[in-house]
Formats: sequence, structure tokens, C-alpha cells
Amino acid sequence: MKASISAWSYRYFFEQKKMDYMAFIAEVKRLKADGFEIFPNYVDSENPGGHLKKIAKKAAKVGLEISSVIAGNDFARATARERAEQIDRMKQWIAYTAEAGVGRMNVFTGYHVSGQDPMAEAWRVIDCYREVMPVAEKHEMTLCIENHSSVHPDADGLLAIIRAVGSKFLRTNPDPTNFVPEFSRRSERALDAVYTETEKFAPLMANGHLKINEFTSTGEHAFVNVKRLLDIFRKSGFDGHVVLEVDSQPENAPEICAKGLALLRKHF
Repeated sequence: MKASISAWSYRYFFEQKKMDYMAFIAEVKRLKADGFEIFPNYVDSENPGGHLKKIAKKAAKVGLEISSVIAGNDFARATARERAEQIDRMKQWIAYTAEAGVGRMNVFTGYHVSGQDPMAEAWRVIDCYREVMPVAEKHEMTLCIENHSSVHPDADGLLAIIRAVGSKFLRTNPDPTNFVPEFSRRSERALDAVYTETEKFAPLMANGHLKINEFTSTGEHAFVNVKRLLDIFRKSGFDGHVVLEVDSQPENAPEICAKGLALLRKHF
């Protein structure tokens, strides 16, 4: 497996204009990670395709891989117009990402809105992916659904969506602690869902996430058993990128990511 860092982890530095993607690439290289994930909010909005190519070229030059590009989509929107806009944006970003030579996108389902029928929201998500997947298949782009948003946050519901869409290019991106809201405050018994849900979700994974923030005195994750999670990934046949996301204290991202990388290396 490979250890990577999400640009979202460095959101404090991007948003404070203390870093751009060229500086971020240098930081990833300094930390000796294998690659990184692109967060679209920090890509040049006037020329996203050109900027992605520039980022990819620089990454290749210094020997780094781009694990994935985050789509940030919401396919559960209530109106047809909103969903059409989300579909068009996804199709555009699939093309941009493919032209930059990146083969994976980290994608979402959508967000539940109070008063909306959850089943109707799930079918909206399915219909949107059925429109998007022919474009992904054309570009041989793997879309990795993350257990991130609130339409079917459990593994069974997400896998049902993937089966209903029916494309081998629609896979999963497990983010284990997302299965348990406010995981840092939960008991060990409640945290068991982190592992049981990940076991269901991992067999289709093509990318992976791990949220980090606090560590024990021995350098382990303060809340979950990383070795156990990596064993689940490994048993599913996964040998790709595990992307670190700094969950809080983003101003301390360099120190937190360094500890996260050491933890992954230890258990790889």
C-alpha cells in the first residue's frame, strides 16, 4: 500500500494564501509520502483542466503519484435543475482528471435534507450515476464512492447504490471513521462499527482514507486500531493509496501528517 496526503489536510495554508499546489507538492515530497489527493477548491477555477495538468506534471517530475481527485458532488439535490448542474460538473471534472493522467476520482452520494424521502434521495443518486458512468467508462475513470455524505451512510446502502448503477468503474473509497459520527467521543463498543462496516465496504475499494488528529504516546491513532483497518484493506486485495486527512487543528497539518505517515509505514 501507499501513503498519501489529501490537500484538504492543508486547507488552513491554502485558505490563508500561504500555500499553492506547487508548494504543497514540495511539502508532500519533504514528508516522504508516496502521493497526494487533489481538493478541487484550490484548483484554478478559470482553467481547471490546465491547472490539473500542471499539477500532474510537477508531481511526476518529483516522483509523486496523484491518488485521486475529489469531486465533491451532491446527487441528492431536490430539483432536476440542481442535479443536472451536478451531473454536468462531474462530467467536466472526469474529462479534466483523465486529461491530466489521473485514473481515480473520490466521489460522494449526496446529503439528506430534512423533510425529503430518503428512498427518493437514494434513487436520485442512482439516476445521476447512471448518467455519469458512461462518461467515466469512456475515459476509463474509476469513481470511488466514499462513505462521506448522509444518503445511505452505512455500507449496505452504499453497496446497494453501486449494484443498482451496475458499472465496474464505480468502486468504493472507505473512510472508516465516517461510519461512526463523532467517532472521537464514542465508546469502544460503539466504535466496533468502524471495523464491521469497513469490512463490508472494502472488497470494492480502489482508494482509501484515514482521518488523523490525535495520537497515543507510542504513536498509534488515539481512537481506532490502524493495524486492524489496514489488515481489512489488505485482506480485500487492496494495494493502493491510503490518504491521510487531518480531521481538526489544520494549522498543525505538517506535524500531524508526519505522525500519520510514520504510523502507516509502521503497519504497512
